[in-house]
Amino acid sequence: MANPKAFLHEWCAKNSLEPQFEIKQAGTKFSLRFICEVSVTGHNYVGVGNSTNKKDAQGNASKDFLSYLIRQGFVTADSLPSSFISGPVVNDNSVKAPQRFMNNVPQKSVYQQGQTPNTLGEAYRPIGRTDFQFKDFLNDESKVEEAENLDVNAAIHGNWTIDNAKSRLNQFIQSNRLKNIDYKYSFMGKSFVAEMSIFVHKLNRNVTARESGSNKQSASKSCALSLIRQLYHLGVVEAFSGSLKKTILNIIEPYEVNVDPLLLNKVYDILQELNIQPVIQNDTTVDTEATISLISNQVIAEFSESKCLRSVGVIPWSPPQPNWNPWLAINIDEGPLATATLDQLSEELSKDYDEKLNSSEDLVQSFEMRSKLPVFAKKAEILEVIKKNSIVIIQGSTGCGKTTQVCQFILDEYLSNIQGAYCNIICTQPRKISALSVADRVAFERKEDVGLSVGYSVRFNSIFPRPYGAILFCTVGVLLRKLENGMRGVSHVIVDEIHERDVNSDFLMVVLKDMVYNYPDLRVIFMSATINTNMFSKYFNCCPVIDVEGKCYAVKEYFLEDIVDILNYQPVPEIKKSKNKDKDEESVILGMDQEEN
Repeated sequence: MANPKAFLHEWCAKNSLEPQFEIKQAGTKFSLRFICEVSVTGHNYVGVGNSTNKKDAQGNASKDFLSYLIRQGFVTADSLPSSFISGPVVNDNSVKAPQRFMNNVPQKSVYQQGQTPNTLGEAYRPIGRTDFQFKDFLNDESKVEEAENLDVNAAIHGNWTIDNAKSRLNQFIQSNRLKNIDYKYSFMGKSFVAEMSIFVHKLNRNVTARESGSNKQSASKSCALSLIRQLYHLGVVEAFSGSLKKTILNIIEPYEVNVDPLLLNKVYDILQELNIQPVIQNDTTVDTEATISLISNQVIAEFSESKCLRSVGVIPWSPPQPNWNPWLAINIDEGPLATATLDQLSEELSKDYDEKLNSSEDLVQSFEMRSKLPVFAKKAEILEVIKKNSIVIIQGSTGCGKTTQVCQFILDEYLSNIQGAYCNIICTQPRKISALSVADRVAFERKEDVGLSVGYSVRFNSIFPRPYGAILFCTVGVLLRKLENGMRGVSHVIVDEIHERDVNSDFLMVVLKDMVYNYPDLRVIFMSATINTNMFSKYFNCCPVIDVEGKCYAVKEYFLEDIVDILNYQPVPEIKKSKNKDKDEESVILGMDQEEN
C-alpha cells in the first residue's frame, strides 16, 4: 500500500521544502491515541491525523495535507493514488469533475477592496493612511511606550536612570565592603515606601534616600536611583558611560602567547581562501593603550531569513473528507467508514433518505406541516443565495421557522442531489437550553432519534450525530473551543440569534470572517429576528440579506373562571370545627385517665 508520507516528502523535496511533523499523545492509558500535525513552510494549512499508533497518525496527517494541496491546485489528482483523495476536485483541470452542489468559489471577498485581515478599521487608522496595518499600530505603540519611559532629566544626573541605578548601587556597596545594608520597607496608604542609608568613607557621613512605589520592586528602584544621583552630585560615583561591566584591560595585563607556526599557516590559508584581510599584520605596531577591534568588516556568509511556517491566527479548515469524524476530530480507524469514499457514502445516505421518505407516512405529514411555515416560501431563494455567496444574513420575525428549517433545507438539498456526505452543518444557539430543545424539535420533524442525523453538544452533555450528512447544534462557547483544533469536515456554519451580542459572539464573527477570507468554500449563515442588517452587511462587505416575513399566530385569552369551567373544578367541603372547645378537652383527658387505669 502506498505511503502518503513518502509522497509528501517527495513533493517537498521537488519544491525545496521540508515538512515538520509534531506528534503528541492524547487520551488515557487504556485508550491511547497519537495526534500528528504536519506543516510546510509558506503554507497556512496544518494537516492533522490521529490513530492508535504513530505511523498511522503520520500517514493520516500527510493524507490531510495532500488533500489541501489538491484543493489549492499545487498537486494534480492524477499524480496521487486514488486512496489518498475522496474524488475529483474542481480546482484540478486535468480531471473532469461533475458539477457539485455549492462547490463554486464566490467571486466577491468578505473584505472591502484593498483590505485584508491585517488591515485596521477606520477607528484605529490615522487620517490619510489607507495602508496602515496592524504591525504599524504595534510599532507606534512601542514608540509611545519608549517615549513615556524616557527620563528627560537623566542627562542632568549623569545619565543615571531607574534601569541602571540599582546595579551601580550594588557595585558600590560591594566595592566599599559595606555590611548589613538593605532596604527598609513600610506601608503608607496604598503605596510601599523603601528607605536606605549608607555610610560613605570619602564624605565621612551617611547618605539617605526614601522613595515610594506601587510595589516593593518599584520602590526599591526609586530609592536606589535617589542614592546614586546624590552620590554623583557629591563626586563619589562617575557618570554612566553605557556599561557597568569592568573591561578586561583593567583586570588582566597583556601578555604574549606562543602559537605553533603550522597553526598560523593554516589560519592564514583559510583567510586567503575567504579573501579576508587580517586586522593585525606582521608589521603592524600595536599600542598597548589603544583598543583594536578584531571583527572584520567583510561578510563571510549571508543567511536568508527563516520564513514563518504559517500565519498566526489562521484556523485550518477543510471540507468533509473520508476517514474523518468532524465532531470528535479524529480519524475513523475501523468499520466501513474507514475505507469508504464520499461518493459511496452519499449514495447510501441518499438511498436511505428516499426509502424513508417513501415509506414513512409520519415523515410526509411532518413535511406538509413544515411547508406551512413562512420561511418555506423562501426555500429556493435561500439555497440559491447560499450557493453563490460565502456569507449570508437571514432576517426573519419570530415564528417564521428559520431556526429549525434553514439547516434542514441545506441538508435535504444535498441528500436529494446524492451528495449528502459532502454536507456537515454546525448551528450555534445563544443558550444551552435552546440548543437542546431545537435539536429535539428538528429530530422530531425528521422522525428520528437524536444522534442519527441531528445531534447536540453543550457543556457536560453531548450526543453527536453521524460523521457525514448531519446537523450539530451547540452553544457559541462550544464552537469556539472546537476552533482551537481547527474546523475540518464542516461545510456550513449557522450562527443563530446574532442580535444577542456578547464577547463570544462578536469574537466568533471576527474569526469566521478571517476563515472565509482564507477558505472561500466555507459557507456561513447569520440569522436573527431583530437585527441592524445594514451594520452587519457592511461589516461583511455588503453581503446579501434575505428578509422572511413572520406569522402572527392566533391568541385566545382565558380567565380564571374559564379555567374552572374547563376543568370542572369542585371545591373541597370545609370541615366545621367544634363549638365547645372545653368539652372536647375534657373528653380527651377522661379518655387518657381510663387508659392509665
